[in-house]
Amino acid sequence: VWHKCVDIVTAGLKRVAEIGTMMPDPHGYRRYCFTPLVAWTADLPEQLMIACVSKSASPVTEATHKQFGDSHSHSSRTGDLTLQRIEQVARGTHPWNNLSRFQREAKTIQLSGVHLPFWRNWPFADPSIFLLPEILHTCHKFFFDHVLSWCRELLEDDLDARFKCHHKRVAVRHFAGGVSHIKQMTGREHRDIQRTIVPMIAGCVPPRFLRAIRAIISFIYQAQSPIHTDTSVKEMESSLQEFHAHKDAIIEANARKTRSAGTKNDFHIPKLELFHSFAAAIRNNSGLIQYTADVSERLLITHCKRPFERTNKNKD
Repeated sequence: VWHKCVDIVTAGLKRVAEIGTMMPDPHGYRRYCFTPLVAWTADLPEQLMIACVSKSASPVTEATHKQFGDSHSHSSRTGDLTLQRIEQVARGTHPWNNLSRFQREAKTIQLSGVHLPFWRNWPFADPSIFLLPEILHTCHKFFFDHVLSWCRELLEDDLDARFKCHHKRVAVRHFAGGVSHIKQMTGREHRDIQRTIVPMIAGCVPPRFLRAIRAIISFIYQAQSPIHTDTSVKEMESSLQEFHAHKDAIIEANARKTRSAGTKNDFHIPKLELFHSFAAAIRNNSGLIQYTADVSERLLITHCKRPFERTNKNKD
């Protein structure tokens, strides 16, 4: 249903992408323009929905669940490849004849069961290109869900003690109550903890564990640069490779745990796999910071959540 709705809404853009139209530029001159789909800001679940793949696969590469922790990148999951696989399933079981069977067979090859993606007839549209890494959810949320969790597991109360005794300084947030008790944070708090997490754990963790954390923090900061060069992109990739080279220290320290499965010996983390696509995305679309969801998430609060609080709370 979602793809059908977007298909209808973007019909005009698809037509202009194919034949072009006259548009005024900022100076008032008319230009002959086209509207290809260049970038789409979305978090991971939305990217999976747009790319028409299941949760056990990457939306932009051919990697599947057990490959999410690999230290190398996988081949791109191009739009043509996805459309070919959808057509392959449809030849055996057409969705209009047996939808449930079509969806079951689609899921066996990491498809979500969508028959007609909205981008199928959008000239030059390719999910592996226009689905860009999103800094807020991919980096900062990854830090809170995983990196900070690893540090908590290893240091326990010592981490809070270090944050509490941190000297107050202008422009640096002081967590007087520690950080372990916070169940839900905003992107601002994620950033504040990232700024000091490396010195906070230094001296209390194994050297290779510290090096892995420092490397992934460096990667997150480098990915947010508004301007990139070939050298800066290579340095960013080097930081990611350094993390992969030392990530086994996190498992050795028994810091990789989940509530449901307990201690884990793998890094099958979807967002970790997405980090491999950062370099290509930067080369294609320049700095990723311009596509962050910070603005839209803030507008969601000011234009949706707060006005809703002034209503009778009736969602219908």
